[in-house]
Parts: sequence; C-alpha cells; structure tokens
Amino acid sequence: MTDLSDTEQIILSYLRSHPPEECMLDKISMGTGKSRATVLKYLGTLHARGILDYRYVGRSKLWTVKEAHEPVGRTEERDGAKAAPPDAGALVATAAELHGIRVREAEMSEHLDLPETIVLTLTDGWYIVVRNRLFSSVFPDASDFLDLVRPGQIPAVEAAVQARKKSGPVTADLDLREKAGVYRPYRITFFPQAGCTVVVGEDLSAGKRSRRHLEALLYIIRTAGSAPDEAHLLGETMRGVREKLLPYLDGAVFMGDNHRTAYSTWEITEDTKTALSPLLTACTSALQTVSAGREGERLRPLVAGTPVKTVVAVPIIEEETAVGALALLLDADVTAADIENIEIVADEIASALKMQRLDRERTEYVNTLLAMNRISTILNEAEDERSILEQSIDAAMNTLGFEMGCVYLKDEEDAMIPRVHRNMPENLRTMCISGMFDGLFERAFRERNVVYITEGMPGYADLNEVVKANGVRTLLILPIKYGGRVVGLLNMGSTEEKHYMQTSLENISSIGLQLGVALERSVLARALEERAGKKAER
Repeated sequence: MTDLSDTEQIILSYLRSHPPEECMLDKISMGTGKSRATVLKYLGTLHARGILDYRYVGRSKLWTVKEAHEPVGRTEERDGAKAAPPDAGALVATAAELHGIRVREAEMSEHLDLPETIVLTLTDGWYIVVRNRLFSSVFPDASDFLDLVRPGQIPAVEAAVQARKKSGPVTADLDLREKAGVYRPYRITFFPQAGCTVVVGEDLSAGKRSRRHLEALLYIIRTAGSAPDEAHLLGETMRGVREKLLPYLDGAVFMGDNHRTAYSTWEITEDTKTALSPLLTACTSALQTVSAGREGERLRPLVAGTPVKTVVAVPIIEEETAVGALALLLDADVTAADIENIEIVADEIASALKMQRLDRERTEYVNTLLAMNRISTILNEAEDERSILEQSIDAAMNTLGFEMGCVYLKDEEDAMIPRVHRNMPENLRTMCISGMFDGLFERAFRERNVVYITEGMPGYADLNEVVKANGVRTLLILPIKYGGRVVGLLNMGSTEEKHYMQTSLENISSIGLQLGVALERSVLARALEERAGKKAER
C-alpha cells in the first residue's frame, strides 16, 4: 500500500517476515528499532484500518497481517416497491450529485496520503480546510496553521506569505507543535493556488538523531542492563538522560497504579502528586507520551515561581500495560526526536525492571526451599514447644530475609497469645498485644492461607499507618495448622519489597503446616509424659 508511512511499512515488513511467536509488542519494538509507545500507536492505526489483526496468548497479543480480500456485494430488487413520488426528481438528482462528490473526495483523499508527508490547504487567514490523514493524526485539534508554528519562526512564515503572493512556491524549515512543548521538524513548501495555498511538509525528525544521541542511548542501555536494583537503575538512567540526552530541570519516576515515587530529583509532596496525577493517568491510560505547558491550571502550583515551561510524562510499558511513567520538568521546548529517545529509555527501564523482578522471584523461590529444609531439620530435632517456635521463626526470618517477626498461638479459649517476638518495634508489639491487627489475623484464619501484602498492592494502603511508619514494605502472615484447624500465626515483616510467585507462596504456606505438625507432636509427647508420670506415681 502506497499510503502507508515509513514506520507502518517497517512494522508490516517485520510481521510478514517473522513467525507468529516473534510478533509480540516487545519483539516488534526491538526488531524495528522503535519505542513501544510508537509501535503501539501504529499497531492501533493499522488495526483500525483493517490491515492487522491480533489474538491473545496469555496476557500478550500476537499481531498478524490480515489476508487481502475483495469485498463482495449483492443487489436485490424488491417486488412491490413503491415508485418514487413525481416531485422527488430534484431531490434524487441532488443526492446523486452529492454522492458523486463524496466518492470523488474519497478517491482524491487517498492520493494525499503519502508516507511521512503532511498535506493541507489554507485560506488567506491561515485557516486549515483540507488535510490528509497523517496531518489529522499528528495534529488532530489544529484549525489555525499559525497556532502550530513555533513563535520564533513566525517571521519566516510571514515572509513566505509575502513570497507566495508572487505566485512562486516557497520552502522553509519549521517546527510544528505536536503537543504542549513538543515540536516536530518539517520542511514546509507553500504552493499558491487560486483561492487557497497548498502546504506540503516533509517530516525531518528521522534525521534528527545524531551520533551523539546514539552514543548516549547506548550508554544508558548498558547502564540499565548492569544496575543491581531498582534504585541504582533509575538513578543512573535518569542521570544519563540529564547529562547526555535531554537536560531537564527536574525528573521523577512513578511506578504502579498508585504512582509510587520510585525516583525523584526534588521532594514529591502530596500537592505535587495531585498536580501531576492527571498527566500521569492520561499517559499510562493511553500508553502515549503526554505533555502540558505551564499555563495548565492543574500544573500552576507545581511550576509557579520556577523556570519550568513544559512537563512531559512518558509511559513505561511492559506487555502492553503501563507499569509506571517518567515525568520531566523542562525549561525549553523539545523535539519529537527527543521524545522518541526518552521513550526508548523508558522501554529499557521496563525491560531492566522486569529482569530484576524475575531475578528476585527466582531468588525468593530458592530461599523458600532453603527455609523449608532448615525448618524441617529443626522440627525433627527440637522437642519442646518454645524451642520449636523460637528456632523456627529465627530460621524463617534469616532464610527469607525478614527483619522482624512474631508467633501467636490460640489458647484453650481461642484467645491469641503472643509466644515469641523477634526485633519487633515497641509500638508494633504493643499494637499486636492490644488487638490492633485482629482484622489481618481474622483474614488469615478465614482464608486459611498465607496473607501476602507488599507495597504497591491494594491491601497495602489499608495497613495501619504505624506499620508504614516503621518502614514495613512486605508483610507475611502464615497460618499454623494442625488437626484440620488453624491454631496460630507466624507473622513476619520486611523493610524491603519482596516479590513471590504463587509457587513460592505455596512453599511458604507449607512452613506453617510443618510447624503445626511439630506442635501437635510436641503436645502429644507432653501428654504421653504426663500419663507415664501418673502411672509411675501409682
């Protein structure tokens, strides 16, 4: 198809030359050298035009090119149809003429759809009348051409106005405003015609990525791949962006649906989050870069008294879902090529975060197996209840990497009695004893399964503020079961955010079952000793 842009042609070429399993978003992005946000935009366009289709495999979409087919039509004559009234002749002629005009318009519009080229017509007052599909998609709300031009370049446009009156085409390199504070470079040619001016613009952004930019991207990609954790990844990556790619006044990275602040160069207050929230939500919902100028009402509290001119939010995309966003505060306008570079950085952050998460999950899985083995050894050797509980919680905390923990057992009246505490802050210990965590405990008894809460989960927001104030980012509550009922809980907290697969949680759950069996054995052993003592007394 000749009306496809260069990027659309590249995506189609990739899809036709690769097997279906290689046609997911991540693979297409890497294979075409385009950011995920850019690829998603063009995939959506091609799908809307009926050129592409997709099917789900797990949570991912596999994209395919639809087979070309000819539309089949059929006309039928209706028996007994009423004849048109005699006075309808003029109406029918007008409708037929309008139909012909619309068909002709559709045919002519197809000829205007050239790759990476915008075409439009202007009145003497610079009002846009005709526009091709590419212009409509890039500048959907444009009505006045001068509103799109960078203010400093308006004199060049005015010079073109004067030149066009001499009936000769004039060419000028202009930056057109794609979104607030983001400009795309075009080589614009004005062709004066009878009653209008035809404007043809060639997109120059593809040639704006210099060797320096490529070297900066390579440096940032290498940095992302070698970062040991999220903090180092975001810190080094954002520092690379600031020093080598796009100097910004301030920057931040927000993760998750609740926009957790994972990195920032300035203090992020609740008011700051409130100001940025609409921009971040729009960015992560649309999976597209969103920007706003300082004149935006919601951003005024954020930019007041600062040189900030533009705020840009770039989505961090993993498997066609936004897992976070970069927010950059800039004191100058940026080009579309700059945005594309930042989108590539965001993709690298998403990939590195995914690899770090998978590595942590693998590590935690190994730790759960080690914990099961250590506790099994302890339970085979320890005999009395207190020794079983103390050694078990020590082994679980050390192996799984938790800093604090406690064990509660039910007494004969089903009241929760604290048996062992380890490194519990005094305020948390007091709250446990006073019953402040009864809601969480009841949930564990009701579900008869591990309660796993970590920062970023919906349940974390419901935790008591004292828990958060003590830096607890992960909470595990293990039911201790024997005899078909839950007899106690082993609770652990960590200041680190821990990620567990379902298999790991099942392993952790078995620790509570092991502990319950050992306690039951201890009770039976104690009962046998008491019975033997009574017999000896006789």
